[in-house]
Amino acid sequence: MAATVESVRRFAGADEADDGVIWLCLQAATAWYEQAGVSADTHSPLYDFWVANLAAWMFDNRGNADNQAAIPPYIVTSVHQLRAIGRGDTE
Repeated sequence: MAATVESVRRFAGADEADDGVIWLCLQAATAWYEQAGVSADTHSPLYDFWVANLAAWMFDNRGNADNQAAIPPYIVTSVHQLRAIGRGDTE
């Protein structure tokens, strides 16, 4: 099961009216992980969780254009765990 607009909406506590913005955040989160070396083909509940987490964070912080909106370290460090899963090192 991949992260979906519905799962991100629930994660963010948003309304269905926000689905367009949530979709953009989901696409951006997937692209962020891909640029960090984590394939979108990573089939793992952890990948889905972290993508939904990042997309929800992006949704919540979409109006912050200053340095206060830096991606939280706990999301950044998830890249290491997800890269290992992509290599088959762990589940």
